[in-house]
Amino acid sequence: MFTAQTFLGLLPEIVAFVFSMIVLMVGVFASSGSKGLVAGLAALGAVATFVVAAVLLAAGFDGSFLGNAYVVDAFALYFKLIVAFSALFAILAAVRWSGRTGDSPEYLTLILSVAVGAMLLVSMRDLFGLFVAIELATIPSYALVAFDRTRRESAEGGMKYLLTGVMASSILLYGIVLIYGASGSANLSDVAQTFTGSLSPVALLGIVLLVSGFAFKLSAAPFHFWTPDAYQGAPTSAAAFLSVAPKAATFAILLRVLLEGMPDAAPTWTAVMAFLAVLTMFVGNLFALRQRNVRRMLAYSSVAHSGYILGAFAALRGAGVDTAVQAVLIYMAAYAVMNLGAFFVIDLVGEDSKSFNGLFKSRPGVAVCMGLFMAALVGIPPLSGFWGKAWVIFAGVEAASAATYIVVGALVINSVLSVPYYFGIIRNMFFEDPVTGAEKPKGTGIVLFCVYVLAIATTLFGLFVGPLSALAERSGLL
Repeated sequence: MFTAQTFLGLLPEIVAFVFSMIVLMVGVFASSGSKGLVAGLAALGAVATFVVAAVLLAAGFDGSFLGNAYVVDAFALYFKLIVAFSALFAILAAVRWSGRTGDSPEYLTLILSVAVGAMLLVSMRDLFGLFVAIELATIPSYALVAFDRTRRESAEGGMKYLLTGVMASSILLYGIVLIYGASGSANLSDVAQTFTGSLSPVALLGIVLLVSGFAFKLSAAPFHFWTPDAYQGAPTSAAAFLSVAPKAATFAILLRVLLEGMPDAAPTWTAVMAFLAVLTMFVGNLFALRQRNVRRMLAYSSVAHSGYILGAFAALRGAGVDTAVQAVLIYMAAYAVMNLGAFFVIDLVGEDSKSFNGLFKSRPGVAVCMGLFMAALVGIPPLSGFWGKAWVIFAGVEAASAATYIVVGALVINSVLSVPYYFGIIRNMFFEDPVTGAEKPKGTGIVLFCVYVLAIATTLFGLFVGPLSALAERSGLL
């Protein structure tokens, strides 16, 4: 039965959906000069969604609805805040570009549509509901990547993303069906009663296919090959948003599925996670070293950071569970602020690495912000990336297994490996002379405002680590 409590639990998604429809309708029926109104409504929708989720979290709202298929707890609300936060900054950064193309209503509606699907996803306790939610978040993403009709790379990236996404969805659905067949239920509480002791071949194959399907969505190696083309082809604001919001939601639901649906099968899936984490770290960083296009470099960087976060999943057993859950929550918030900021600087400067040469002389504020984002992505203290990596290391040490020690060692090695390509940008900005004929830095206003705000959040992130850790303890998963 749909009650008032159910309505409150679904309110963040309802608000985002209603505003997405309003934005679309205003774009259809309003005059061509309504770009500012459309952008304002989309931003208001993201702010309203964030406020609703924050109020529910502060009020301690908790409940399970729709036959225990949908849950609202501190864990889900936290990730909804990350999704709404990312959507707001993506909308603000998209105002100039989408207004110039004349497709502002459609583009901003797609961003809000992805946010709706991502927020639904983090609350799912039913495997088939999970699949529907992940598709609701993914299908608009294909259109976002291919949205820039003026660039061939956009259509190419969108097509590659679509084809690999369809394959990933098929693998994920097949894994869900096998798990359903082994347990007789798609609800995580029922699945947990089946996945105990020794696993049947069907159950084991179901876990492998499920994790593989999620690995596609998370850009984890060897399922990452769509990522650089998609991020390079997408409009900058879309690439920034897709690198954070859907990824955060997918990590959240994977964490829920494993801890609530398969806790007794942890020896199996933590081994798989450890292997994926180490492989993803090395693949992401080694390929990033070869890039001269900063967008593609950040795409492979995103792959590497997926590996770092998967390292926390390898520690989800024994004494490391509490710290590992905290690590996922802290890392995703840290990654959101530093990666969004780095992509928005690309929107101001350009994606060729030579465009950054001598940037400090022409735009010192932007250069300093980009330097902070690059240092944070490396993990330099006390910036945001340091705290995420530190918590993954703490979790691995507390888990005290051979696999987690290997993961921790790989994380340290890969952090060192990442220094040349991140600090190469810093070197270009501060120590190189501008290249004649290079793309001139452009844009001020709202994109620049977003960059400065995110740079401040990246720098002061250590102030939020304590509250985030406390939130993880009452998230309902520990």
